[in-house]
Amino acid sequence: MNERRPNIIIFNPDQWRGKDVGCLGNPIVRTPHTDALAEEGVAFSQCFVQNTVCTPSRCSFMTGWYPHVRGHRTMHHMLSPEEPFLLQELKDAGYTVWWGGKNDVVRVEHQSEVCNVRVTPEDVDYDRVAPAPMEQDDPLYYTHYRGKVAEHEIVSNDDALVQAAIDFLQSRPQEPFCICLALHDPHVPFQVEEPYYSMYDRENLPPLIPLPPKGNKTRHLDEIRARMKLDGLCEADFKEILAVYYGMITKTDAALGRLTNALKQTENWDDTAVFVFSDHGEYAGDYRMVEKTQVTFEDDLTRVPLVIKYPASIPIPSRTAPVDALVELIDFYATVAELAKLPKRHTHFGKSLIPISTGITAEHREHVFCEGGALIEEPHTHEPKPAPSHVYWPRVSVQSDYIEQHGKAVMIRSKTWKLVRRLYERDELYNLAADPDELQNVIDDKEFTNIRLQLTERIADWYLATGDVVPYKLNPRSAKEIVPEYG
Repeated sequence: MNERRPNIIIFNPDQWRGKDVGCLGNPIVRTPHTDALAEEGVAFSQCFVQNTVCTPSRCSFMTGWYPHVRGHRTMHHMLSPEEPFLLQELKDAGYTVWWGGKNDVVRVEHQSEVCNVRVTPEDVDYDRVAPAPMEQDDPLYYTHYRGKVAEHEIVSNDDALVQAAIDFLQSRPQEPFCICLALHDPHVPFQVEEPYYSMYDRENLPPLIPLPPKGNKTRHLDEIRARMKLDGLCEADFKEILAVYYGMITKTDAALGRLTNALKQTENWDDTAVFVFSDHGEYAGDYRMVEKTQVTFEDDLTRVPLVIKYPASIPIPSRTAPVDALVELIDFYATVAELAKLPKRHTHFGKSLIPISTGITAEHREHVFCEGGALIEEPHTHEPKPAPSHVYWPRVSVQSDYIEQHGKAVMIRSKTWKLVRRLYERDELYNLAADPDELQNVIDDKEFTNIRLQLTERIADWYLATGDVVPYKLNPRSAKEIVPEYG
């Protein structure tokens, strides 16, 4: 690697699951621009998040910390000014940082201080096309499905933010620069305009994962499913939801194409690293569920796309398939830190993806982890309960009414096994080689006792290794004491 620090592009859609990308093996969904980026770089088919909802996941991949390290495991406990944040570190290191889109990671009053330019959704002009109103007694009301929003392609919030980023590129910003686009789609509501709404034949979509046998998974899913009225829906309803979700993904991919074209037109392509990934996944009809929860860990929610295009100074071998090594989303932090030559100012747990991307090594992690939930005696961790008219009432009300079902849980996953350890409910163990859809919980099968014990011991080792972080800044014990500085 030469001494020139590359520009950094972070293209971060919300709620895009890993199995819904063309280059990651989905033959139906259309993601040509993501696929083209993978051809020039590297795609990872086994990238896992550290939490399955927005804020904890973002706090994790922007710091290299697991959510438990500093208690960032709710939607309302964001990074404080004294804590590390990747964009702030890039700015401090001399990068011109442009941050557009969602926050969901730092305190609102702090967000304008951690970058050079902050563009929120309220700052851009776009076509505010409202979906058709839906009554609360409509069977699809709580599914977040709203369908077609227009007969023609419109400028959405995300489109306007991407255009603002392109305008920033065309202004020839001082290098090195970082553009972070935290987009909304394909997050719910499930709604999109033409031509994306009609793009996918509802009869030609991948099969949905069926409802799991009773008692195999947490009761949390059963309670939410009942309150969302999902048991009354038919297969065609869920296929309709999936088709619209695919349309939203393709529209998001088109926005990526406009951004990468602008990089080439402004002659920044060779000097720029581009990262494309999501913060968590989505059920989209699998298990007769939609959206996500914070205490369920199927691959639908925990596995996300990760595609990296490196600067030309880093040679990437040609590949005919994605890299299938296990990686964690906190590895994004470590990879950017290495590319940008950031001084290490705090302990983090990410591992740079450059060695496996360049072919120096073929393996990366033996296990990946994801965690969520809360203690029964932590009322401050539960989201405020909305009125039944609110579309999120089913999920959030279950958190409040069945607190033990929202109890702390942790997932450990290897390539062949997944264990979910629950504090208040029955654990889950899945043989992924025989049961990739995670339908048969074999936690009580004596044949797999040793597997369960080995994975449980590995969880204990992980918690021991990552349980806290000691600040690099030392505190003198007296007025006369001089302490060394680190970082």
